[in-house]
Amino acid sequence: MPLSNRVCFLVNLRDALRCRQCGKQPQGPENYHRGFEYHHRLPRSQGGSDEVENIVLLCHECHQQGHKTTNTKDERLSVLDLRPPACFLCWHCQTRLESRSVEMNCGWYRCHACQTQIPLYQHFSTALA
Repeated sequence: MPLSNRVCFLVNLRDALRCRQCGKQPQGPENYHRGFEYHHRLPRSQGGSDEVENIVLLCHECHQQGHKTTNTKDERLSVLDLRPPACFLCWHCQTRLESRSVEMNCGWYRCHACQTQIPLYQHFSTALA
């Protein structure tokens, strides 16, 4: 069963569109999601959930490596490191948005104040530049 758009959005937001293992970033807005995968820290087959705290964003290479070894940086993360941010600022108007109630898809969000739809890549464009 695929992850919900909300879970994907919150993981992408929390991880700032970077691989949690190596820090790799997408190369341009059209590639913001290519080469990145969602990794369950505790696999579904072992009772792992699709909750945000159980999922990290990894590049394809780190995801493959993570399934070959059990010793990854990810395992040392605390639950606090894996909580999604409770709120964030709209890239366009700087309004404070509640992350769990914002209108969104895995790759964009809509600000309720300015009604602008912001691509998540653009939200992190200064950090990714």
